[in-house]
Amino acid sequence: MELAKQKVIDAKATKLEYIAAYMSPYQDDLIAAGHSLQFKLQQTLDIEGLLNTFCEECTSIIPCASVAFRNDEHQLFVYAGEKHQHICRYTLEIDHETLGSIECSSAHPFNEHELMRVEHMLSLLLFPLRNALLYHAAIASALRDPLTQLANRGAYDQAVEAEISRAQRQDNGLSLLVVDIDHFKSINDQYGHLTGDQVLKEVANRLRLALRKEDRVFRFGGEEFIILLSATHLPAARLTAERIRMTLTATPIKALDLNLPVTASIGVSEWQPNENANTFFHRADQALYGAKENGRNQVKAA
Repeated sequence: MELAKQKVIDAKATKLEYIAAYMSPYQDDLIAAGHSLQFKLQQTLDIEGLLNTFCEECTSIIPCASVAFRNDEHQLFVYAGEKHQHICRYTLEIDHETLGSIECSSAHPFNEHELMRVEHMLSLLLFPLRNALLYHAAIASALRDPLTQLANRGAYDQAVEAEISRAQRQDNGLSLLVVDIDHFKSINDQYGHLTGDQVLKEVANRLRLALRKEDRVFRFGGEEFIILLSATHLPAARLTAERIRMTLTATPIKALDLNLPVTASIGVSEWQPNENANTFFHRADQALYGAKENGRNQVKAA
């Protein structure tokens, strides 16, 4: 049940003076929560940290059980808390620059008084969030593979730790796919590295299109890719891997006027409680080797 359609929150929205005049008997706790939020938001440039802080501070004055933020330009989907059925959604803007969309949920319907409080707290989030997005963009540039425009191995090393931490807190599953293009060396040897580069770029594009917005794909090195599937258990991860394998097999890749059939072998693992990132990856990697030894162009789960 949604109590509010998506609404724009910009830097001029929800002035505290207006809110104070509108509900003067209730302003003291809002002012105190706002000051506390502003102080804490200045302590980090981490987007997930900002949203966790926002959710915690809002909970003290509003029945806000979860916050979810999405920015498609930066391929970001971050959430904090436990989602409930009653939702309010907002688009966040500064000077007509869209920062993303955000939704808050509650176990109980939001009333008008609570929605105004949400909107005021969101107005305090705008500038810290923009700073965090600028920082994220600068870091992302250094963590991007220049050929495929996917995140690189350094980005994976950071992301997997964050995903494991989230899986520990929320206990809703996390799976990993290791995707390796079959016989890629023969493509380079027979047709040249420019053709090989075109194949890598098209495979990267197909992987992106086959995934949800909250999933992340990385070029790990050479012809190997890693995919992190958030909130996904092993059976669903295997289905995703099989869909990716079929997507790659279904249509030859056009590269420099050639139509090249391309297949991939995929190893899958689901994160186990208290497992570290190295073991999590190693199990999927061993499954990949098993798929290759069994004849390639197949999915094998750890």
